Amino acid sequence: MRINSIKKRDGMIIKFIEELIYIGMVLAGFYLAFLIKFNLNPLDKNINPFFESIPYIIIASIIIFYFYDIVSTLKKTVFENLVIIGLSLILIDIITIAVVFFMRGFAFPRSVFLIGYVLQFGMIMFTKLFVLWMLRRKERKEKILIIADKKEADHIAKKIIQDDFISNNIKISYNDDNDFKIIKYVDKVYLGSSIDNKKKNEIINLCVVNEKIVYLVPTLFEISLVNFKMAQASDMLFFRMDNLELTYEKKIMKRLMDLCLSAFGIILTLPIMIIVAIIIKVYDGGHVFFKQERVTKNNKKFNLYKFRTMIVNAEQKTGPILATEKDERITPLGRFLRASRIDELPQLFNVIKGDMSIVGPRPERPYFVEQFSVDIEEFRYRTAVKAGISGLAQILGRYSTSPQDKAKYDLLYIKNYSLALDIKIIFNTIKIMFIKSSSAGVSEDKQLNDMIEKFKI
Repeated sequence: MRINSIKKRDGMIIKFIEELIYIGMVLAGFYLAFLIKFNLNPLDKNINPFFESIPYIIIASIIIFYFYDIVSTLKKTVFENLVIIGLSLILIDIITIAVVFFMRGFAFPRSVFLIGYVLQFGMIMFTKLFVLWMLRRKERKEKILIIADKKEADHIAKKIIQDDFISNNIKISYNDDNDFKIIKYVDKVYLGSSIDNKKKNEIINLCVVNEKIVYLVPTLFEISLVNFKMAQASDMLFFRMDNLELTYEKKIMKRLMDLCLSAFGIILTLPIMIIVAIIIKVYDGGHVFFKQERVTKNNKKFNLYKFRTMIVNAEQKTGPILATEKDERITPLGRFLRASRIDELPQLFNVIKGDMSIVGPRPERPYFVEQFSVDIEEFRYRTAVKAGISGLAQILGRYSTSPQDKAKYDLLYIKNYSLALDIKIIFNTIKIMFIKSSSAGVSEDKQLNDMIEKFKI
């Protein structure tokens, strides 16, 4: 056990060093840009504003790199890593421009930012690719045991295989009669929610003894334990599980952030919204906005506003149905608006009105809320907070993520709520606008048995 804890600390130290290197490259990029701009001899009046801004650039870099988790290299594809680098540097440069402006550093040439960005991106990109190459060289094939009923085991296996960054480095076997014999021969154990508590405890105990990593598909019980508080009665230990309601202070903090960000967002995107409204009207002559009844906190109903992305009267024949990945009702223009998330912009007015929050569980229609609340235990508790434009389920899930899995993400968000988490979700919402795979699903006609056959032990 002691060796494992040392390995974990070493990993943290390596990531810390990696982030320091990236921060150094941000500063080096700016400095080299000055040398290039001024033929290796920049004047003091030009370069001094940069030197004075260095503490602010470092702080901005630390914050941006933290929210984008830039050092989690192996968990992302090469393209995702490059998108994160590009977005991080854009935000750092924007903050630097603001700092220089307020410090009256007008002799800081604007061309330096462009040259610096190219240099910064190049240095960090090649370093990141080298780190990724080194990590993948050290990877070995892992044996994974999935313990669940057949339906859930298939679902877990499919999700593991979908993760490109590990799918070529695993071997999978699921078992129900010989679990205890096999555990000592595998590297990781995935426990499904369909396993009864008695067997779950026995398996976890055996995994602890054999120093195996356990991944648990959480039920409402496990989610309730997140952020628990310890309590005592005499010398007896208790876990106190608070309800899902946000504290009064958190509600005020969240509402203030909603008002500030939505007002800023409306001002910033108003020209885009006007242009999009004109294009939609000219495209097919139908209504510009799409109004639909949705459910928010405490199951209160409200009218949600979006730019219309489907044909006129799309549900006249079908009735209320969920949109599919290749829904024929979606117009070509609508596909672009959905892919770019521009269709969600009118919801900023819902936030101003108080119906929604910037971050929270996505609002569902009453018809589906009633349906899912019966079939999915976790779903009925999502409305403990206001619905949101984006949420944890949107940045961590995929287009094909099931309502049950989305509900678990939503409850995890509520249990973990903090201002920092909201900001991190906002940053990552910007990221997924550039990553198509985040909204992609697996084709329905692709059989799971064909997918997992080559991974079986």
